[in-house]
Amino acid sequence: MTNKLTKLTANEAKHVPVLLKEVIEYLNPQSGEDFIDATFGEGGHAKEILKLILPEGKLLGIDLDPVRSRARNEIASPKDHGVATSNGIDFEFGPKLDSGSANLKASEPLVLRSPPKADEVGLSWSGIEFRSGNFADIANIAAESKFNSVDGVLFDFGFRSYHVDESGRGFSYTKDEPLDMRYSLESNLTASDIVNTWTLNELENIFTEYGEERDSKKIAKAIVESRKEVKILTTNDLTMILDSVVSGYKVKTYSRIFQALRIAVNSELENIKQGLEGAWNILKPNGRIVAISFHSLEDRIVKNFFNDKKQSGLGDVLTKKPVIASEYELKENARSRSAKLRAIKKI
Repeated sequence: MTNKLTKLTANEAKHVPVLLKEVIEYLNPQSGEDFIDATFGEGGHAKEILKLILPEGKLLGIDLDPVRSRARNEIASPKDHGVATSNGIDFEFGPKLDSGSANLKASEPLVLRSPPKADEVGLSWSGIEFRSGNFADIANIAAESKFNSVDGVLFDFGFRSYHVDESGRGFSYTKDEPLDMRYSLESNLTASDIVNTWTLNELENIFTEYGEERDSKKIAKAIVESRKEVKILTTNDLTMILDSVVSGYKVKTYSRIFQALRIAVNSELENIKQGLEGAWNILKPNGRIVAISFHSLEDRIVKNFFNDKKQSGLGDVLTKKPVIASEYELKENARSRSAKLRAIKKI
């Protein structure tokens, strides 16, 4: 193995899964059960679930962006036989994966090549499988992986620090980067496409609905007028337009507009609805769904979905109110500040 395969960035090295204790409490994984981590990310939640379900249980990890998932932190060169190492754990890629590529298709699973040390999990890791894909398609991905009926599904709707810190895709207004905002580069629509081609009404609608921005109309008009002169291609291009129409404290406006564009580019809210329904359809009786949201739009979708199942007599909501981080976690992990966890059990 080359050194580059095991090297983690500073952000990855200090990654802490949000509400980990609460996730395990509400998912309640037991030995021999099968689970899906629908937003695998750096795998922090999955690792704790595996400790409790192995050796007979299995876990399927799904992640939309294969470029920086910690499970394949770096792509091995051909001489390394298609193996990548993350946190001391070896993963083997499908035969079609080229060096430096992130084009692993859903039909080409990532499987464990060799187990970690005993203190990593305590048991064999033969029960983990990774698939690149959108959690909105969870039912189909699960069927392809023979996870047709599972005991629990976890959703963590927060986007990873990698996207802000390293992706170069314009997720943050604090950096001058191309206005892209795609989680998966296989998608065609970018934030630049939206601000340069969508109508004034379409822009106003997403800024209002997805960003909850009160100056949506004014901002949409400024964007439409500005693009007549020159295309809006970078984050700085956009913030300069915002500066021209927004007075006073501007950071909240930046955040709302960038959030709205990110949600629109990645169809985030519609994907949540589809993902929850797909997860429900493959959940066993007494199986559980745990969902972590990071803003009110996400949380509202989860809350309504769970309440609908409860009112239909199909589910038992386990969280009367959203569970939030403890004071201790807030001090240790700033990302947990806006996290809200909800859980439901299928009857």
